[in-house]
Amino acid sequence: MNEILAQVWDERIRRLRLGIELADALGRAGPIASLGVFSENVPRPHPIPRSARTPSPSGDADDAIGLPGVRQNPSGRFSVAFIARDVGGQARLDVRIVDPGRRYVSRRLSVPVPALADVLAADKAHASDPAVPLAPRGCRPLLFPGADYGTHAGATIVKGQVTWGPGGPPVQWARVEATANGVNQSVPWRAHGDDRGEFLLFIGSLSLIQAQQPSLEVDVDVTVHARPVPPPGTPVDSPAQSRSDPLWLLPVERIATLDPSDPVAAGEVLPPGYTSTTSQVVTCQRGQSTRPLPFVLN
Repeated sequence: MNEILAQVWDERIRRLRLGIELADALGRAGPIASLGVFSENVPRPHPIPRSARTPSPSGDADDAIGLPGVRQNPSGRFSVAFIARDVGGQARLDVRIVDPGRRYVSRRLSVPVPALADVLAADKAHASDPAVPLAPRGCRPLLFPGADYGTHAGATIVKGQVTWGPGGPPVQWARVEATANGVNQSVPWRAHGDDRGEFLLFIGSLSLIQAQQPSLEVDVDVTVHARPVPPPGTPVDSPAQSRSDPLWLLPVERIATLDPSDPVAAGEVLPPGYTSTTSQVVTCQRGQSTRPLPFVLN
């Protein structure tokens, strides 16, 4: 049965189930090129291709591990369409976002999606009364700078590293929050750590701080949070169900709603299990990059 055209015509309708627009956490405008979004809604255990198990000449593994890619439109956005079996399908889509160029830190997200019946009902109600909103089907997760993020001249930056114990292995996927020392700052500066234990923290507007501390230096209170590595034998939250997945320790962040202000999509919420914490005061040179001593977690 056709929904729009007369029955003498062949009709095929593709409806959007979820649209994903990746955005720069620092506010750079425009689509972000060369990123990949991959679906983790696959039968488990998902086999990792042999090519993905072998690191590239640069030493990087294939973070996609052969997962099906989400289609990218010419606009730079990614889209997932309804298909026949989605009528009674899952209420969430799990995706991983990766950047082979390491300009952005990877993320894994569990995103709520509407049922087809709800979309059709909302479309019908909106057609009768345009004041009735359509069913939300868009997600705009923020991505944080990675090790190879292009910085601009004059930026105040902290390039940090986190290790397990002095000189120990890197702490993967750390979360970082920072505020100016001695300043009442309601919103902290944030950074996400990568698989090598590195993070790139941009210190934002210093106008208020400069008024209180007229100096070429600014002291920043930096706090690092991390998830301890589960002991051997612990079940792995990965489509492959294996630690051969380079992103097996990266938590799946559960987005509550498709509201544009969702704090999980914005990277503002600490994932569950991030119980290890350490802090230090870093003295930054204004307009320069600072490399403090490594942050050490036990």
